[in-house]
Amino acid sequence: MKKIIIGCMLAGSLAIAGSVGQVGLGYSKGGNSNNITAFGSLNVLSNIGLRLEYTKNISENPEFSTEDISRYGLFATYTLPLPANFSVTPKIGLTKTDGTFQLIDTLQTVSNSSTEFTYGLEVNYHFNEKISVFAGYTDYGNTLELTNIDSSKLDSAHYTFGVKIDL
Repeated sequence: MKKIIIGCMLAGSLAIAGSVGQVGLGYSKGGNSNNITAFGSLNVLSNIGLRLEYTKNISENPEFSTEDISRYGLFATYTLPLPANFSVTPKIGLTKTDGTFQLIDTLQTVSNSSTEFTYGLEVNYHFNEKISVFAGYTDYGNTLELTNIDSSKLDSAHYTFGVKIDL
């Protein structure tokens, strides 16, 4: 009986929502790196959703011969509709950051992993009911503590531009 009630509640909340979820792809620019961000979200109640997000660097810091940073995030989102096809989406959640670095002219490889509270904000422009573009900001905090490396040169915030498709 519980499964039937939960199923009905989930189906009802998805029926109220304008869409079941979204997928998106964006380009993130930090101070010294370029990143690709991909995400999928599920609307659980009207404009409230859960988002899984993955960010990967595609460029390297000039001080490292190898720089590999991956971020996996789980966010709660709320999309606030505004007039003239705009909306605002704040997000809060947790992000796990994995980083591996090799210093130039050495064989030393340093790696670390951390999980941090993360927040961000996106402004969306909807071309139609299914396609929108967005510009956003995400603050990843002080994510990695690395020995022998000045981690202040690593990016902790990203400005992201991309496309969302409603499902």
